[in-house]
Amino acid sequence: MDHSTSGSLQLSKHRIEALVDGIFAVAMTLLVIDLRLPEHLHISSDAQLREALAELLPNLYSWLVSFIVLGIFWVGNHRVYSHVRHVDGGLVWRTILMLGGASLLPFASAVNGHFFSQLAQGVYSIVMVLIALGSLLVARYIHRNPQLCAHPMDDATYVAICARLGGLGVIALLAVALAGLFPGSANCAFILGFGLRPLGNAMARRFAVAPAQQPS
Repeated sequence: MDHSTSGSLQLSKHRIEALVDGIFAVAMTLLVIDLRLPEHLHISSDAQLREALAELLPNLYSWLVSFIVLGIFWVGNHRVYSHVRHVDGGLVWRTILMLGGASLLPFASAVNGHFFSQLAQGVYSIVMVLIALGSLLVARYIHRNPQLCAHPMDDATYVAICARLGGLGVIALLAVALAGLFPGSANCAFILGFGLRPLGNAMARRFAVAPAQQPS
């Protein structure tokens, strides 16, 4: 433990959890705003409608990736906060940093859906990394401050979280590299995100077993 809440203000976690839920709900809703047909189009046949819908596919894919990623981050935040009994200023501000990234994702998703360039993918990936970094700081703070917890976060759980968030950061950087080679298709890199939970679980099991294998 490297912090102490002795003599410091302790706050109910329910207010910050309500803020997290609200911002994630708004961000996930705003993502769909970019899914609209251009107002200047005059569609008078099914063929024209199919063509217009086909032009929306990049935006649809960007929405899908962003919606799933926000859902994953929300679930992850819910899990780490399940350890917490009350919060202090350090945990609140780390959570707000994470929420700042989440609130930017609709903008980054719109940029990435409209412009097929490495710069657009870079904007999107930077926001992803910001959310991941904020989430990692939240988990680290909870892990290192068991006095805030109803049941402290064990080392294996923390290792699993680090593996998942670190993996997402690597995938985001990979997407930027792919954008230079395959413009408009770099978001496919985020499919690798489905392997992050098994990776985290494997790292947690390995970490939990390793101490038992050490000679006494």
